[in-house]
Amino acid sequence: MLRKSIAVFLAFLAICPASLGWGHEGHQIIATVAEDHLDETTKVMIQSLLGNNHLYSIASWADDIRRERRETAPWHYVDIPLGGRYDARRDCAPPESCVVLKINEFLRVLTDKNATRDQRAEALKFVVHFVGDIHQPLHAVKEAKGGNGVHVRFLGNDKCGWYECNLHGVWDTSMILHAGLNRPEYSQHLEALISGEKLTGSDSGTPEQWANDSQQLAAAAWVPDGANLDDQYCQREIKIVDMQMALAGLRLARLLNDSIGKMTPRDFANTPQSYTPTQAASSPAPSTQSANSASVVKVWVNPRSMVYHCPGTQWYGTTKNGEYMAEDDARKKGYHPAGGRECR
Repeated sequence: MLRKSIAVFLAFLAICPASLGWGHEGHQIIATVAEDHLDETTKVMIQSLLGNNHLYSIASWADDIRRERRETAPWHYVDIPLGGRYDARRDCAPPESCVVLKINEFLRVLTDKNATRDQRAEALKFVVHFVGDIHQPLHAVKEAKGGNGVHVRFLGNDKCGWYECNLHGVWDTSMILHAGLNRPEYSQHLEALISGEKLTGSDSGTPEQWANDSQQLAAAAWVPDGANLDDQYCQREIKIVDMQMALAGLRLARLLNDSIGKMTPRDFANTPQSYTPTQAASSPAPSTQSANSASVVKVWVNPRSMVYHCPGTQWYGTTKNGEYMAEDDARKKGYHPAGGRECR
């Protein structure tokens, strides 16, 4: 009975839903990679919008709301003809729009000082998701609804979970699940790829460029209807999957660092200034004296970023590198307060 229950659960995980870029697993992996490359100020800004939630916890939100907000469905992809290049008038015409324009649109909302906190939090969720989507090659090709209409066998199976296998679903989910790694393990695998291939210098570009790159990869991976995607196909294309997820994580971090990472919570009058404290499990926080003795307020300094965090904030005592120090001492040594706001 237990074995049967496990089999049903695994089948559920392996579902290949149509047009959901990367599936939940892929989006969470990308967000985890991105989080590892965020600047300290960017983390503070994200905390001001999401509280103590990690990016990976909201990475699939845009998929979760699609049934209730049907107008968002076309925002997840761009229909570029195989062998073509992105043409905004042809591929991203209103009113439907497409993922290329929506990334730029929600980045503007994210940094709009007149937008409400809820609007900017929603924009962040869309940006996190759509940067992942645009790096999934089958989200940048028009033919057969991005490969959803290309029926395939995957490693000898007609079914991917409870659904008939199709090319889009294999790229979204099946190859990632076949790797057998959980989210932390997969993100570590991608960090090794980033280091080994020196990908940190590839974190730039525009959504239009990323869409064109994805379309070319889709054309190279395209197969006819009824094709058998064997182990050789999987071993070859999983390298592309890994590369695209790694680049998506790096580019998402770069977008956030270059946008809200250049701002502070005080830039937004309606942004709360305090949040639920998160305390480091491995390093107990020191006691602090009363507010009328600012010189002995203990802050958490990060020597890599030269930023310090105040007591009661998410990153106080939680970064991989750091130590506790009096705020005045931290400032004398050249540290700057996260978000530009002193603790005193």
